Amino acid sequence: MANEQDNGVIVRRLWEAVWNRGELDAIDDLVDDDFTNLGVRRPGGRAAMRHIVTVWRSAFPDLRVDIEEEIVHDDRVIHRVTMRGTHLGDFQQGVGPGRIMGPMAPTGRSFAADQIHIHRVQDGRIVEHAASRNDLLLLSQLRLLPTPQSPPEAAQSS
Repeated sequence: MANEQDNGVIVRRLWEAVWNRGELDAIDDLVDDDFTNLGVRRPGGRAAMRHIVTVWRSAFPDLRVDIEEEIVHDDRVIHRVTMRGTHLGDFQQGVGPGRIMGPMAPTGRSFAADQIHIHRVQDGRIVEHAASRNDLLLLSQLRLLPTPQSPPEAAQSS
């Protein structure tokens, strides 16, 4: 059984090797084949992790995740991170369970958004992930939010 320090190392390696450098082969060492991404209604496992990272790194080739704070307790590793990147490729963003927005053409704009991630590590591999991301801030910084339309009656009365 791994200790807390080992669990922290495993998740930090996921951020650095996989997310920051795009080393998808490291997923085989770090992520369990039965990996579950909580809140996502599609199959999990290593293939899901590869897909998620590929989507993000294709849209943001300079993607960077910086750990701002870490809490490790038993099998849980909690990170408050800042994710940043420049939108240089098509991006398909999930906006809720089972709903997808996109693909969104590159804007050339950059974003920096705070996120909280909780990973559960078992037997030296990540088995579960949950996150709280500020996707509204990300889309706002990329200027990808739809602009509200004025109701026809409001336009007539002005």
